[in-house]
Amino acid sequence: MQYVIDKKILLVRTVGNALVLLSLVAMFYTFWPVGSAFAKHALDGLLGRRFEAASVATAGNPTQTFGSLLGKSDPNLKVLVPKDPNFSIIVEKIGADAPIVPNVDASNKEIYMAALRRGVAHALGTSFPGQAGVTYLFAHSTDTIFNVPRFNAVFYLLKDMTAGDRVVIFFAGKRYDYIVKETKITEPEDVSYFTMKTSDQILVLQTCYPPGTTWKRLLVIARPAVL
Repeated sequence: MQYVIDKKILLVRTVGNALVLLSLVAMFYTFWPVGSAFAKHALDGLLGRRFEAASVATAGNPTQTFGSLLGKSDPNLKVLVPKDPNFSIIVEKIGADAPIVPNVDASNKEIYMAALRRGVAHALGTSFPGQAGVTYLFAHSTDTIFNVPRFNAVFYLLKDMTAGDRVVIFFAGKRYDYIVKETKITEPEDVSYFTMKTSDQILVLQTCYPPGTTWKRLLVIARPAVL
């Protein structure tokens, strides 16, 4: 009798341990992109690594930077080449480099989730670089918390952006530089920048906040750099 009870206890413990292990594996898989992004950013800072966007997006000279044009060389500097010269974003401070999917319907979950698998989404109905109005880019998931890390890894580190930081957009083979003016944390329902009408050129980057959640929205607001 005691032997039967011991076998049942052993079975329960084995099943329990297996469930705990599966839960830990699932959590690791879910939040690994967040943790690895933060760890890499911290390591880059400790080692003094910096990032700079290529000065041009042409295939003939894809790695040239403004520093190299001046004859300067820095072993800690990594050149970020746009993933797609037709539409890409590079955020030098955080080492982000991703293609942009144009004209994505932000109200259609199936469409924008598919776009976020490919890169950053450009909101349908908003302006393109060089045009008056708001250019609205987003990388986030409002599906479930377990899907968040799969769809907005590019913008995890936007929380570290401050006024004066540079954002580079490559569009139709041309480079557009923007300087961050401010950052804001808003409610998910706040669409004021998305629907804003203006004759100015404004770039808005949106992601979920805090990183790895869908509770709030972080907006990084930038304007064209004066060269």
